[in-house]
Amino acid sequence: MKRPQEPPFGLRLPPDLKMWVKMKAKIEDRSMNNLLISLIRQAMEADDAKA
Repeated sequence: MKRPQEPPFGLRLPPDLKMWVKMKAKIEDRSMNNLLISLIRQAMEADDAKA
């Protein structure tokens, strides 16, 4: 059974940050979306560990 499709979330990034995400994703052979999800999850877990 498929998960319902999430509606797009428009995220505007400064050009230098977008370039960094794009290059890092390419190096790690992942999509930009997948990389951002991973980075946000890591930040969330680090924040939870502080609490």
